[in-house]
Amino acid sequence: MTTSGPEQPYDDAGLPPPVYPPVYPGAAPPGYGAVPYPAYPSYPSYPSYPSYPAYPGYPARPPGTNGKAIAALATALGGLICCGLPSIVGLVLGIIAMRETRRTGQKGFGLAAAAVVISTLLIIVGVLYVALTTLLYAGNWQWAP
Repeated sequence: MTTSGPEQPYDDAGLPPPVYPPVYPGAAPPGYGAVPYPAYPSYPSYPSYPSYPAYPGYPARPPGTNGKAIAALATALGGLICCGLPSIVGLVLGIIAMRETRRTGQKGFGLAAAAVVISTLLIIVGVLYVALTTLLYAGNWQWAP
C-alpha cells in the first residue's frame, strides 16, 4: 500500500514550481518594501565566480608602460653608443620613472631600474676613464718598449 501526496504540476522542463516563503503584511523591516518575486521560476544553474571589485580607496592602474621608463632605458642604451653622455639623462629619467611607477602602480619599474643600473655603470666607467687619462698625461708617463 503506497500513499502519495497530491500531485504537483510540473513545467516543460520537468521541474516543480518554486515554493516561495509566505509574505506577511508588516513583516518587512522598516525602510524595506515587499520583495518582488520573479515572474518565472528560476532553474538551478551552475554557480558563477564572483567578480572582485577594486579595493576601495585605490585608483585603477593606468594602462600601458610608463613612457619615462622607456625613454630612460633608450637614453641609457644610447650612452653605450655616444660615449656615455646620454646616460646622465637616462639616470635622471630612470629615477623619476621609478618613483612614478611606484606611486601610480603603472608598469615599467624594471625598465627604469635597468636604466638606472646601466647609466650608473656608464657614468662610473666614464669618470674612471677621464681620471686615468688625466693622470697619465699629467704624470708624463710614457710606455717605453
